[in-house]
Amino acid sequence: MPFRFPSFLPTIAHPLAGLAVCAAVAACSNESTAPPVDPAAQWRWMEPAAEGATLTDVWGPTADNLFASTTGGAVLRYDGAGWRKTSTPTVEHLKAIWGSSGANVIAVGDGGTILRHDGTSWTPQSSGTLYDLSDVWGSAANDVFAVGGKRNIVHFDGVSWSPMTVPAGDQMLTSVWGSGPSDVYVTGLGKNLLHYDGVSWSEIATTASFALGAVWGVGPEDVFAVGGNGTAVYFDGLTWAPIDIGVSLFFSTVWGTSPTDVYATGQGGVSYRWDGLAWSPIETANSKTMNRLFGADGRVFAVGDFGTVLELGPGGWSHMAGGFTLDLEDVWVSPRGEVFAVGDRGTIRRFQDGVWESMPSGTTNRLRAVHGIEWNDAVAVGENGTVLRFDGVGWTPGAAGPGYHISDVWMLSSSDAFAVGEGGLILRGQGGTWMDYSIPTITDALHAVWGATPDDVYIVGAQSQALKWNGVQWKLVTIDANSVHIFHDVHGTASNDVYVATEYWGSVGLTGSGAQHLGGYIFHWDGTSWYPTYPNQGHDVLSVWAASSNRVFACGDASSLLEWSSGTWTRIFDLQNLPTYVRSVWGTTADDAFIVGDNGTVARYSR
Repeated sequence: MPFRFPSFLPTIAHPLAGLAVCAAVAACSNESTAPPVDPAAQWRWMEPAAEGATLTDVWGPTADNLFASTTGGAVLRYDGAGWRKTSTPTVEHLKAIWGSSGANVIAVGDGGTILRHDGTSWTPQSSGTLYDLSDVWGSAANDVFAVGGKRNIVHFDGVSWSPMTVPAGDQMLTSVWGSGPSDVYVTGLGKNLLHYDGVSWSEIATTASFALGAVWGVGPEDVFAVGGNGTAVYFDGLTWAPIDIGVSLFFSTVWGTSPTDVYATGQGGVSYRWDGLAWSPIETANSKTMNRLFGADGRVFAVGDFGTVLELGPGGWSHMAGGFTLDLEDVWVSPRGEVFAVGDRGTIRRFQDGVWESMPSGTTNRLRAVHGIEWNDAVAVGENGTVLRFDGVGWTPGAAGPGYHISDVWMLSSSDAFAVGEGGLILRGQGGTWMDYSIPTITDALHAVWGATPDDVYIVGAQSQALKWNGVQWKLVTIDANSVHIFHDVHGTASNDVYVATEYWGSVGLTGSGAQHLGGYIFHWDGTSWYPTYPNQGHDVLSVWAASSNRVFACGDASSLLEWSSGTWTRIFDLQNLPTYVRSVWGTTADDAFIVGDNGTVARYSR
């Protein structure tokens, strides 16, 4: 049973007098010069396969041969085993993809971009327009329609693209589908549709209650369209009838296998199925907006924001390998190289033998931190008192206390660990029992814990709270006497080499509107004093990991990634499309490190 030790009362460590924040990093630093950085090592994306880009559409001739278009001009390919990123001749955003076969695939996008894949490579085609193209569909290789801005519709006859005459208007056309060359529908006209009868385009009215954004059908007598505010309509060959989904969200795509098996997805990952009589929700762990649906060979796929790829199964939607995009909060690397990452909805991801995989956690609580001793001995902690222990086979739950949100954990040995959390929570786990080491006077959130030895443990948190455990009692530590910080992380290599990552909130004494978010700092303890080595007004620093006394990595918001080497901090811009929040960094050596963040982001620094 958790209990409080009466002797764990705070004593005040000697504070620094008049700490002056340096205007330049070099003026503050007394670090030794690092050895040259390995020129062969660099940062590379690992997950998701789209490398942070949004997937806009998916199509394929079979379930084991899929193409997915992306913002940024790349196309993902799926071969039945995994997704991989492939390049094209453009950097324009590609908005849609369709094909008549694996040797005739068309991708369209911004600036009138049209590309054709012949089974081997992509080549550009002249569209005759500079307007953005948002969708493409065809009844055959020589009968293809692409639609986009200013009511532009261009048609491919097997030889060239040419503009089509449409009723006047300037709306962005959003989707196109047809049952054949003389029965084609286009959305983008609010509640109305454009229809092509093989001769000319005309505008037709529907019974939609809100603007329509996507259309699909089984045949000329079974057409579905969906859009904003949950609106949905159905055409039986004679009249349009409302079949609204019943939720006030935007649905961006509709697709199905028959009139009684239709799927609609969209905003926030919402997903519904129509069975011919009513819509019903589909279970999903995804919260990212889904942009397009497609199916083949009895399998159904969905793609969406930040590289999300889902496949429909008996239990609902699940992430495919290479398309995992749930937010990741923390990463830890075992001494022999296995990587564990934890995050939203009880996520635990493991990198082993060159492959990332999801591990069952038994919880849907957000996991905030993970740390271990060996590959088969680790602890993950999170919201609502979640504590999980890994033994090399699976994760076993163990409650640390009802209602506690636990923010971080540090294992000193297999039988000794510290954990911290909201409300000033401090726990120590020894011999399988968690004990309460909290200090009654500290009620602000504690965010991180790190220890060099069982008698030298640091804890940091909100309102400039910093504590040090000396084996007998806690001491309050003053890192910056003149300013207020949210201390997000702490890590070091030894008792006299400790780093703290912060979010700076202004000078001491400022309250209310006077206190404001002013960027981030990294402080260093050299055994004698604390001093800032990195001030930046543009971003917070959320995580820091010291590979050695001369090589340190850090990351934070505003997509920031930092490296300390040769006595200075450098911001790294090697990776495009990093999320706003890069939340954690860890590694094994100075030339082998990992970062994780929102949208399932994983990147690695290595040779």
